[in-house]
Amino acid sequence: MERLWLGDARQKYPNQWIVAVNISWEEKCKAIGDIFLVTPDEDLAYAKANELKKSGSMGKIAVTGDDNTPHVGGLEVVCSQ
Repeated sequence: MERLWLGDARQKYPNQWIVAVNISWEEKCKAIGDIFLVTPDEDLAYAKANELKKSGSMGKIAVTGDDNTPHVGGLEVVCSQ
């Protein structure tokens, strides 16, 4: 596991979902944590985070990521042809 600021992790792993454990808050309100899992599957990331939270052995846990789905006014844009 590598320890990164979560903002830096999102830049390092674009278009991926990141599960970070042992989250702490550092200077300027930046969250830092150990990267536990990087996956393109949002459901898998949240499932793993829930599993880790239930075990209680990994401290605070966060999931961050971006699927780059276009949104307009808070609504998901779905294009069909």
